[in-house]
Amino acid sequence: MVVQPYLSIVGWARNDGYTPNYEKRLEHALGVLVRQLDKHAIPSELIVVEWNPPPDRPLLAEELGSLGPTGNVTVRFIVVPPQHHEGLQGWRTRGMHVNNAANVGIRRARGKFVTPKALDTFYSEQLVTRLGQRTLDDGCVYRCDRLDARMEDESWLDLPDDQLLAALARSTVHRNDRLTHSIDWKMRDLHTNACGDFILMSTQRWHDIRAYQKDPSVLCLDSDSIALHAAAAHGASEIHWQDECIYKVIHGNTHAQRTATVWKDWQLRLDHYLVARHRRELAMSLRVWLDYPRRRVRGLEEILAPSIERNFVAKAARYARNDTSFETNDADWGLARETLSERTVLRAAWDTP
Repeated sequence: MVVQPYLSIVGWARNDGYTPNYEKRLEHALGVLVRQLDKHAIPSELIVVEWNPPPDRPLLAEELGSLGPTGNVTVRFIVVPPQHHEGLQGWRTRGMHVNNAANVGIRRARGKFVTPKALDTFYSEQLVTRLGQRTLDDGCVYRCDRLDARMEDESWLDLPDDQLLAALARSTVHRNDRLTHSIDWKMRDLHTNACGDFILMSTQRWHDIRAYQKDPSVLCLDSDSIALHAAAAHGASEIHWQDECIYKVIHGNTHAQRTATVWKDWQLRLDHYLVARHRRELAMSLRVWLDYPRRRVRGLEEILAPSIERNFVAKAARYARNDTSFETNDADWGLARETLSERTVLRAAWDTP
């Protein structure tokens, strides 16, 4: 009989060399997290969804070294075969669909609370200490800031845990703190900046909102922010932890470094004309209705993504009116009807097979 863990952390990965030394980075990050959770005696599971694994490389679960003994943490790998990725817009260029991969893990999470996590990020000791207090409220959604760190070389991969966290703190070059949204957007004031790196709420709340929105492309833009606003519409109160944080080592594929807006000349002229005549509300409405400016992501230039006004602002505005009838995913989200291959590489004492 399996006892429900307190926390499920859901990550996604594929063995495709996304960043230099990806396998080593992943193994190190997983090891640090397992040791942190075990140190603070948090009954937890770490779910890694191997999405669309490359056929010419071994599964990450097969290459993973020992994560050490633990009495508190189970580590599960779930494999999603290529047929669930093929056919998406941009699937030949990018082998990962973050929304769908995360949803597979969230749908199968057993914890009372769930948070998605990019597997190359690190929780601060203060954050894990807070989680270890086990005082989370199922009526809340929890956020903290992501701190971007620039490391000079790869030697940090060999540092002991406490030295690594200290080095990340010293090397921080940017804090993704709370942003002030335009009043024209008519949405709740929520901490959406880099919220995909830490958005924690009850498993039931994730099911209420049907997790991350369905996206026919591999871009998955705005999905984390939409989920945060959906949670608020479903009654969750946002709690922003300001002394706790997540660290991310900057690399060339960092999201903010690769997304740009695309304007047509007539769109710019019309937008400037309306704003100059104090018709900002009409300007915003036209951005939603006519879907501009569109967005382009470096490396996926063949896809012209929807504008942030169409894809995010309009939806967040509906959620600000507590329109819980508005759903951004299907009832069988997370491949609920599929039987997927699963492998447990580390089993906690609470997890009896």
